[in-house]
Amino acid sequence: MDTNILIAHKRAKQKNKTRFYDLAQTYSIAITTVTVYEILRGDNSGEDAFWIKFFDEIKILDFDSDAAYIAGTVYRKLKKNGNLIETDDLLIGAIALRHKMKLASDNKRHLNRISGLVLI
Repeated sequence: MDTNILIAHKRAKQKNKTRFYDLAQTYSIAITTVTVYEILRGDNSGEDAFWIKFFDEIKILDFDSDAAYIAGTVYRKLKKNGNLIETDDLLIGAIALRHKMKLASDNKRHLNRISGLVLI
């Protein structure tokens, strides 16, 4: 699950109306170490306690050497075609590919450039 879906869920007044809630009814949820980084680098350190508790309760997929290989390969293809995307998105997509998982994201405009990545 991509960062934008988590943040939208956290901010929502009605949690049962969010994409996170809907997806959790159908799929096993996991996030990436890059997602943890994206959330904790934010300006609102007052939310850190919430997120750290959340991270303790959810599966977190690491950016390992296999994901790094995939990311490097995808980066070269995107660069060759003039379709580069933000590094964080590239790494999250590579981790999803490495684990053969679908990725739920509202950032389809960028992530659909990653060949083989299945978006929800």
